[in-house]
Amino acid sequence: MIKTERPPNFDQIAAAFPGAAGHGILFAYGEDIYNPSAVYIPQHLLAHEHRHCARQFAHRAEDWWEKYLTDPEFRYGEELLAHVDEYRALCATTRDRNQRAKLSMRTAARLVAPLYNYQPPRSLRQAQRDIEGCL
Repeated sequence: MIKTERPPNFDQIAAAFPGAAGHGILFAYGEDIYNPSAVYIPQHLLAHEHRHCARQFAHRAEDWWEKYLTDPEFRYGEELLAHVDEYRALCATTRDRNQRAKLSMRTAARLVAPLYNYQPPRSLRQAQRDIEGCL
C-alpha cells in the first residue's frame, strides 16, 4: 500500500540521512511505500521500493532498518539490488542501446547520491560496474 505519511521510523532515518526530509523522497517500510510528499511514483521507482519491501519482509522490517541505518556495506548492497530493479524497469521502456546507456548512467548516479551517506563515498564508475554485474 502507498501511504502519504512518513514511515514509523522517520526520526531515525532523518538523523542518519539529513536529506531524507526532502521533497519526493520515498521510503519502504514492511509492505508499505511511504510517499510523504504525495508525488507521482513512476513505475521504475515502484520497482525500486518493491524490492526494499520484499527484502524487509524476508528479514523483518525493524531488523532490516536497524542494519540499513548503521551498516554502510549493507545499505549499499540493498540499494544496489533496488537500483538494479529500477534500471530493469527503465530498460523495459526502450530497446535503444544509446538510451539504455544513458539510463545506466542515471541509475548509477542515483545509487551513489549523497542522500545515502555512504562512508566511504562510492564512485559513479564503481556503481555502473556493480549494476552491470547484477544483470
